[in-house]
Amino acid sequence: MAQYPGFIYGSNEDQSPWADCERTVNWYPEQSQASASPHSAALYPCPGYEAYVTVNDLNCRALFAMAGRCYSVVGPHVYQIYETNSAAVVTSGTVVNDPNPASIASNGDAGGQLLIGSGGNAYLLTIASNTLSASIGTLAGKCTMVGMIDGYFLSFDSAASKFYISALNNGASWDATQYAQRSIAPDPWKAMVVDGNRQIWLIGEQTGEVWYDAGTSPFPFAPVPGSVFGYGTPAPYSVKLADDTMIWLSQTAEGAGVVVAATGLEPQRISSYAIETAIAGYARTSTITDAEAVVYSDQGHTFYCLTFPSANATWVFDLATGLWHERGIWDSSAGDYDLWGPRSHCYAFGQHLVGDRTSGLICTMDTDYTTECNGDVIRRVRVPPPLWLGQGRRLFVSRLTVLLEPGLGTATGQGVDPQMMMRTSTDLKRWSATQLASAGKQGEFNTRVYWTRLASSDRVWVPELSVADPIPWRLVGANVEGRNIQGPRG
Repeated sequence: MAQYPGFIYGSNEDQSPWADCERTVNWYPEQSQASASPHSAALYPCPGYEAYVTVNDLNCRALFAMAGRCYSVVGPHVYQIYETNSAAVVTSGTVVNDPNPASIASNGDAGGQLLIGSGGNAYLLTIASNTLSASIGTLAGKCTMVGMIDGYFLSFDSAASKFYISALNNGASWDATQYAQRSIAPDPWKAMVVDGNRQIWLIGEQTGEVWYDAGTSPFPFAPVPGSVFGYGTPAPYSVKLADDTMIWLSQTAEGAGVVVAATGLEPQRISSYAIETAIAGYARTSTITDAEAVVYSDQGHTFYCLTFPSANATWVFDLATGLWHERGIWDSSAGDYDLWGPRSHCYAFGQHLVGDRTSGLICTMDTDYTTECNGDVIRRVRVPPPLWLGQGRRLFVSRLTVLLEPGLGTATGQGVDPQMMMRTSTDLKRWSATQLASAGKQGEFNTRVYWTRLASSDRVWVPELSVADPIPWRLVGANVEGRNIQGPRG
C-alpha cells in the first residue's frame, strides 16, 4: 500500500481536467510542523456558524468592532451589537441602502465618533450619545468608502476620483476645499484603503498609488515618492488589508483577473493559472466588477475570501500556506454550491462575528461549528489529482483508504454514524454512483475508512470524496493499492 500522492492540497482546476482537476471545498490545507510525522499536511474543516443575533433588516453590509463596542450596517439601519446576544438600532436616522458594502471608521478616544459610508453618503455616529446624524451635507453623493488616519476622517469619492478630509478629530467639520484629486496617472481612482502603517492606498482602474501624512499645509497628505504601480482593479470592494498585506483583484491596461498582493509597495501575483481561468470564465459569462472580499484570521491562518456574487462563487487565499480553496453553501436542489454566506466580519467579544448577505442573521463563526448560518450542515468536497496508467494496458485500483480522525460521531440525530461518500471517474467527465463508508460512531476510534474492488481504467482514475454530517472532519491523507498506477506528475 502506498500513499496517494498529492492527496492533501487546495483547489487547482486547470483549463483541462487532464492537466489537473483538484478541488477542495469547505476544507483548507495546513502543513504539518511535526518533523516525525509521515504526513506533510492535513485538510481541516472551514468554520461553521451559529446564530448570534437576528435583526429586523436584511443583508449585513458592514461590521465594525473597537474598544468593546460593535456596530453593523444592515439594510437602512445602523445597529449596535451587544455582548448579551442582542442588538438595537441606533437612534436618529437611517442610511442609504444600496447593493454595495458599507464602510465604518473610528477616530478613537480623541474624537469619539464613527464615520459611516453607505450608498454614496456619509453619516456621523457620536459614540457618547449613540446617535446617528443625517447625511453630512458637504459629502452628499461623495462618499464611496471611509477611513481614518492621524485623527483625520477620509471620505473617498470614486465618481470624482477624490478624497476629502475632515477637521482633526472632528467628523462633524468638513471643508469642501480640503481634498485631493488624482493627477499622477490618467485612470480614475476606484478604491481607498488605509493600512496599518498610516498609509492611504488609492487603487485606480489600471494603476495605483500610496499617500501618507506629509504634514504639509493646508492639505497634510501627499503621494509617497515612487509609489505608483501598474495594477488597478475592476472590483473596488475586493481591495482589503490582510495582516500587513494589501490584496485585490487587479486590472491593467492589458487585461483583468489576476489577484495581487503588496507587502511594501510592490504588488505581486498570488493567484494561480487555475484561479485566473475561473475568473476569466466569470468575466465571460457574468461579471467580476462586483467581486468583494472578507478577511479574517484564525488559528494561525489569515484568509482572504473573494466572492463573485454574479458568478455565484467564492475563492479563498490562505496567507499562511499560499494556497487557494473554495467555499460555498450546498444547494441540494441544484446539486452545486452557492456562494459563501458571510458578507462582513469583525472580531468582537472574543469571537468572530459575520453578517449574512440574505437575512438579518449575525452569526458567530468557529471551527467547532458544523452548520451554515441557516442551520444546514456544511458539505465538504475533496477531489485529489488523478492517478494515471503507468506500465501495462490498464490500471487497477483494488483499495482506497482515507486517513482521517475516526470515531467522532454525534450522540444523537444526524451524524450518529457519519458517512464519507465517494464516487469515481475514469474519463474526468462522468462520475460513478456514490459509495458510502462509515467514519465511525462515537468512540469507535479504530474505524478504517476504505473502499475495495474499484474500477479499472485504460487512462486515468480519480475519486471525489464528500461529507455532509455534522462532525469535525479532519483528513491527513490517503493510501492506495493497485497495479500499473502512476501518480500525478510521475
